[in-house]
Amino acid sequence: MAQVVERRLPAIYDALDSRNNKLALKLINSALQKQPRSQMLRALKAIALQRTGKDEEGLQLCEEVRREVPTDEQLLGTMTIFYRRANLLQNMSTAFAAACAAHPRDEGLLRGVFTCYVRDFDFAGQQQVALKLHKLAGAHDDFYVWWAIVATALQAKAAMKGRSSALPAEKLLQLAQVMVAKQAQRGGIQTYEQLMLYLDILQAQGKHKQALETVEGKLGDVMSMAADRRSLRASLHIELGQLSQAAALFREALLGNPDDWTSLQQYLDCTLTISSADHGSGARDSAGGTGDQAYGGGDQENLSNGMSDLSLQNQQQTAFQSAENTVFELLDKVNSDPQMKADAARGVIRGPQLALVELQMRKLVQTGERTEGPKQADSGWQGSQQGGEQTEDEGQDGKNPEGDMTRALAEAILSYYKELGHMLSCAVDLRSYSRRVEGPSREWLAEQLQIELQSLQAELQQQQQLQLQGQGQDRAAESSPDMAALLQLRRQISAYQISHDVGLTHATAAAAEAHTLELLTLYKHSLTLCQGLDPKEKAPGDDLIPLAVASLMAARNLDTAEGLDSKSGGDSGTEQQKLMQRRILQALLVCEAAQKRSSVYAATRFACCALYGLLGAAGPAATNFDALAIKHIQHDSITGHHMLPVALGCQDAPTLDRLVSETSLLHEDHDRDAGDTLIMAFDRGTFTKIIEFVEFKERLERSHALAVARSEQSLIQIRRSVPRGLTDVQSALKAACQSLKATSLLTQHSGFPRLEQMRFNEDLSTRPAWLPPQRGPVTGPLLGWWEQQAHTTDTGYGRCWWAQPSAAELPHQDAQALRQDRCRHLQIRCLMPQAMLELTSFEPESAQADAGVVKPDNGHANGMEQQQAEPAPALPQLSALMGVPYSDLGLWLDSVSASSPQLPQQWPPGQEDHSHSQLQAQQLISLATFAAADAGKVTCKRNIPLTLLLTVSCLLALISSSSGCHAVSSMSAMCTMQDAAISNLLVLWLSWLTCVCLIVNFACWLTCS
Repeated sequence: MAQVVERRLPAIYDALDSRNNKLALKLINSALQKQPRSQMLRALKAIALQRTGKDEEGLQLCEEVRREVPTDEQLLGTMTIFYRRANLLQNMSTAFAAACAAHPRDEGLLRGVFTCYVRDFDFAGQQQVALKLHKLAGAHDDFYVWWAIVATALQAKAAMKGRSSALPAEKLLQLAQVMVAKQAQRGGIQTYEQLMLYLDILQAQGKHKQALETVEGKLGDVMSMAADRRSLRASLHIELGQLSQAAALFREALLGNPDDWTSLQQYLDCTLTISSADHGSGARDSAGGTGDQAYGGGDQENLSNGMSDLSLQNQQQTAFQSAENTVFELLDKVNSDPQMKADAARGVIRGPQLALVELQMRKLVQTGERTEGPKQADSGWQGSQQGGEQTEDEGQDGKNPEGDMTRALAEAILSYYKELGHMLSCAVDLRSYSRRVEGPSREWLAEQLQIELQSLQAELQQQQQLQLQGQGQDRAAESSPDMAALLQLRRQISAYQISHDVGLTHATAAAAEAHTLELLTLYKHSLTLCQGLDPKEKAPGDDLIPLAVASLMAARNLDTAEGLDSKSGGDSGTEQQKLMQRRILQALLVCEAAQKRSSVYAATRFACCALYGLLGAAGPAATNFDALAIKHIQHDSITGHHMLPVALGCQDAPTLDRLVSETSLLHEDHDRDAGDTLIMAFDRGTFTKIIEFVEFKERLERSHALAVARSEQSLIQIRRSVPRGLTDVQSALKAACQSLKATSLLTQHSGFPRLEQMRFNEDLSTRPAWLPPQRGPVTGPLLGWWEQQAHTTDTGYGRCWWAQPSAAELPHQDAQALRQDRCRHLQIRCLMPQAMLELTSFEPESAQADAGVVKPDNGHANGMEQQQAEPAPALPQLSALMGVPYSDLGLWLDSVSASSPQLPQQWPPGQEDHSHSQLQAQQLISLATFAAADAGKVTCKRNIPLTLLLTVSCLLALISSSSGCHAVSSMSAMCTMQDAAISNLLVLWLSWLTCVCLIVNFACWLTCS
């Protein structure tokens, strides 16, 4: 009979491979009639059923086979295919473990157990199985022992992060080191990956000296590339504090490759870092006394301090001189080599030239550390009032070193622009330095750039005149883009970009509008260079569009400021509001017109998405966002802060559902496939990648964007359950709470996402200067932007803190405030389902009396005034997050929701007035209002309930559930058809009331804005 099954398996496999699942089922059923207990046939039938949508039947079959403890490796692999698609791979761990218990010396089954532990990220299990495989393979085989070493190192790293472990991290690292040392004695370290794993284990223990000796010794010969070995030696010298040796190694690397920017920066770090431990120690010792010092002692201390500062300053000057000599040596090397010189002219080698700017910036930073007093930024640089006003270049003694360094930095930036302004990366290279230029030097640099632009414009006019004079003489030259004209255009764009990064400030809205017209005129000229370009290619002048939009938004802010300062009548204020809206529409028209030529330029698409979102047009915003083809990891870094707030704020349910699903799907796919990636790395021996993959998975699991997506997904399921009645709403609330608990976003009775546990992977650098990351709830950034009527008149993207890489996790003050605020609002969203469940799950009056609940008087809408035996678990946490005492939470919520739809005080005739149901319904509406927009900040100057514009579907759902709550409490067990009809009419009436309120509030909002 088994032979009959074996003969039929190839045909079944062919049917499954060709996706002919019906034929496969037919063949399997036919074979099962002759061999009904065949485990392989039942496993294949489970796969066929799963592919035809009958998941439950397939799972039942597969579980039946698993309980029979199969030991065939091919069968277990077939079952793995089913469980992988069902997202239940953890079931295979027990199946392989049971098979290994029956055949403990089967290497294939042991490898299967190891792969299961890899998928489960069970590092202790991986170590135990790897040692069994090593023992089974024999002492001469070192393949599996490295698996055990990696698993031990992973255990140690997990223990260092606070995870439970049988041994402390120190013991695990020592064990891993001993295992590697034995391999080294036997000559087992033969690959780069094995050496790097050994060094990683040593450095985790702080044994940097031993790691350095290993790299410089015989084991370091396994590193085939001398540059990698030199860089590793230098980094270990830095860990040991041996900066001079590290600087020498980095200098050696630069002489071999002058454009090695990483080595150049590290060389400057080592050269310019001067230890202050030996400077001023005597002064600090004397300053640590009692303070009862004589006059002469004070003079001696001041003299000591002055001498110490002078010595430190001299050493700094010496260090800077040495660094400058090295940079000029690199420039001479580039100029002396014809090939390097040609590459430098084309911008391929630009590191030494940029190093001159880096040096000037470091001088400015060092000078700023020695000067006293805060630096004045945008308001100009003013010195002490003693002796009259002083400028940047003039201090109390007539000199200001910091001002001199700022001017030197501005000159270095201008010099770099003159050399490499034709490169597309010129402004990006200088962005981190442009933000450092302040005061008169900032104005000087802007003037010099304007002079360069005027010169380029004059050249352009001359070329146009020459073309007109020679028209028709050289038709062949007109058929191809002029490279000289393209390079000239790039120089103009770079000048404009640097001007914006420096912080271009317009005095009036008219000046900003004129600047926009100047940019668009240049863009129109650039269209002549687009001949032959595909619409999906970036056009030469595309970088001008974001600058033009930024200028229009600056004009809009200037219009706002002028409107606030104006003292004219209301009609003038209304015209000012219309003018501000027209600026946004103008910016939209500019973007849409540019996209007719270049449809995939990311900056323009992001600008369109934001502008449409600010106007409440979620559909066009989603269209522009979808055109970017955001996928995979970009859902974690971009979707959460670009499109998700727009979809939530505009209540675009389809887009919201799709975005949340795609973000969650990204993490689900990665969780499912991460184990396979690790298995491949184990098989190929790329041990350093294993550690990187594990750290990447842990970072994704703690993602803020994932937490937001899962919390919003639970609220979406609650809204969908509304039409089915209160019972389904409560079931959805329970399911949402269980889902949040399962994803570690909410624990039983207490606990929610913690700030220290989260990773903010959002790429904030994709946001333009006029769209700063807004604090507040995820549903409120649109309103927050409109509330900040006069944000800034600067257009400098380079001066924005969020323009830096990984800005969301910077120690910057604004970044820290943003993280804390978003985490707090995420905690509130995660607690909302539990709070709603508590408010909708009420007890009968007899149960309330037994519990000590005092029923309030009729007509009171504040359900929190009632005395309860114990507070509900979620409500105290919400009150703490909102900063409101728990005893005052009801009054505060009622005051916040005063503009929300109120429940009727008199219920329809023939029904009892159950005030408890009414009270909880009012609390539910209040909490829903707060969940959608931070109720503590909802008080708007225009006195308009803006929360209703954002929470229509949520309020409808909650009002429907509250009316259903009254229907359930008022009906007897044998309710009549008439009572049910009255309840349905009540639901419809309340929904109609909410829609009327929405329309009225939306009209008021349009009028006021």
